[in-house]
Amino acid sequence: MFAWDEEKRKKVVADHNVDFALIADIFDDPFALYADDLGHSENELRYTVIGKTARYGLTFLVFSYVDDQICFITARRAENWMLKAYER
Repeated sequence: MFAWDEEKRKKVVADHNVDFALIADIFDDPFALYADDLGHSENELRYTVIGKTARYGLTFLVFSYVDDQICFITARRAENWMLKAYER
């Protein structure tokens, strides 16, 4: 159901201290905010979600769909503007 490039996962852990393997529960947040991410790829449709995860609290995730899988592209802890949008 969930997939990611392992080298990209390691880079996100190093850069943002967020591990893809620990954030799948973001999709369980009934208050999560979803949006299209049209400006960052010409090769694939990307989407974003801001939602709560058990491990990191409010988290931002960029993902795409490939076949029947949700593919994680990048993630980080939510920034202040994301928190404000989520709280609205």
